[in-house]
Amino acid sequence: MTFLTGIIIAIFGLLIGSFFNVLIWRIPRNESIVFPASHCPDCGRKIRPWENIPVISYIFLGGKCAGCKVRISLVYPIIEIVTSCLLVLLWYTYISRQSIDLVSGVPLSIQITFLILMVPIAVIDLRHYIIPDIITISFLIIGFGISFIPGGTTPIQSILGILAGGGSLWLLGFIGTVIFKKGDAMGGGDIKLMAAAGAIFGPEIALMAITFGAFLGSLTGIPILLLKKLRTDHHIPFGPFLGAGLWIAAIAGYQIILWYMEFIRKLFE
Repeated sequence: MTFLTGIIIAIFGLLIGSFFNVLIWRIPRNESIVFPASHCPDCGRKIRPWENIPVISYIFLGGKCAGCKVRISLVYPIIEIVTSCLLVLLWYTYISRQSIDLVSGVPLSIQITFLILMVPIAVIDLRHYIIPDIITISFLIIGFGISFIPGGTTPIQSILGILAGGGSLWLLGFIGTVIFKKGDAMGGGDIKLMAAAGAIFGPEIALMAITFGAFLGSLTGIPILLLKKLRTDHHIPFGPFLGAGLWIAAIAGYQIILWYMEFIRKLFE
């Protein structure tokens, strides 16, 4: 039964990934995510239902549009597969094993939705250097609004989460701007993303997400700079690293902190 449920979750994840491809293409272009129906961006041909089956249609069509034969980016099926795998991971971690409790009193469905939305957020930031306000501000409002419902997190706790996530990242950006004297060191989208994360997951997870995200970013950015593959004045999108950091923090953040503290303790024994 668990295996069958996992298969169903995986298929559902492929469908969500297909929808994410729509978000990734249309949101940066300020287009409706509902109308018009899915179509080829090159020839405008409407995509038939049997041509829009996640992964399978890509393979069946040979990675090309059925109309104009222009090659379809491999990114589309990759996003569908990645989304599917991540959704299965969330299901296994949060629901199947029942090993992680809610960290902030916010409904689990909202937390899972916010986590899985890191996929389109990361791709959009990589491609366009923006993090859509429609996602971050919406969840910031949802997270804060839920705090007024009895039985969960309180408005004070929600505000602390917002300040811990967005406020600390803004402070880091301000310090970076003062030190390097080069415009805004931290993008507004990153700040709003972490403010929303704080409202949804609480201050501890938000701060851990920033820490893990900064670590992952340094692992990528520093070697590239040392190899001189990137100019020092070039902007590296931080959103994907923050998204990855949030995943690590939400799933294994406390375990990592405990392991690190135990490692330090043994180091100084």
